[in-house]
Amino acid sequence: MFFSVGVETPQDDSTAYGIIVPAFSAYGYGCFSAADTQSEIASMAREAILLTIEDMVLSGKFSVEQIKDAGYLTYSRDSEYADYDSWFVIDVDLSAFEGKQQRLNIALPDTLIYRIDNRVKDRPDVYRDRSHFLAVAARHELLAGS
Repeated sequence: MFFSVGVETPQDDSTAYGIIVPAFSAYGYGCFSAADTQSEIASMAREAILLTIEDMVLSGKFSVEQIKDAGYLTYSRDSEYADYDSWFVIDVDLSAFEGKQQRLNIALPDTLIYRIDNRVKDRPDVYRDRSHFLAVAARHELLAGS
């Protein structure tokens, strides 16, 4: 999943880069970190995201499917995040929080498979492969029925 990350550039050499992932504030969680160097920013952000999600899932109140990110343009315009002078998007693999992968044998019409494969090819930023597409579609349908 993609997350927007805000970075506050330090004013001097004795201060760390401040890191925030605002997506979690909608769920009552804060996701913050710091990095001593620019090269550490992404890894520190990823670690903070994974720790926050782990806490959310273990609480039993949230599932991975519920987590949404409004996008860095939304957050960068919000006065609450005015101190964060640069933004980037990071892709974090959340599959470890979804349970164990299992193989299954299903039958689909060949034209539907062709359409699925074309969508996956057209949207590599959204879908990793056919199985990921089907999982996303299933989650969408299951959440819509709630």
